[in-house]
Amino acid sequence: MAILLFEDGHQATGEDIARLAQTHRIVVEHHPVPEQLAPLLNRPLLDASAETEVLAAVPPRPAFPARDLIALHPDRSDYEQLATKFESWHRHGGDEIRHILDGAGIFGIVVDGRRADLHVGPGDFVVVPAGLEHNFRLTSARRIKAVRYLSDSVGWAAEFTGRAA
Repeated sequence: MAILLFEDGHQATGEDIARLAQTHRIVVEHHPVPEQLAPLLNRPLLDASAETEVLAAVPPRPAFPARDLIALHPDRSDYEQLATKFESWHRHGGDEIRHILDGAGIFGIVVDGRRADLHVGPGDFVVVPAGLEHNFRLTSARRIKAVRYLSDSVGWAAEFTGRAA
């Protein structure tokens, strides 16, 4: 289950998360990962066939026809570049939607002028709305597999804001 920690150390309650959803359109839900995916998700890297199998087992979202699977793992040749690319603060023209299937990460978000860290893991479904400044970093697990959804692939482009880490 996702945990939201504010920079002052306060852990968000369910009420806090509901308020964020209402006022900022941030969605944090839990949708269990299909058990039959465990053998595939335990692999460090997935080939195209395995990715297709994973995507077939995860329900599509008709409102977001574009989707793919992102898999970050230290065995990946471009791991360092991809793992650090979105640590810088940025925003997107479209909603950033992730269903975490394996591993863990942290979405840094800025709401009402306050920074907070949304810790996500397997089963967490997150919507970071278009225009909301955020970043993403991996945890010490150094791996994550997630389905990415968007209404079109153009919205995946990041606009970096220059906010200090």
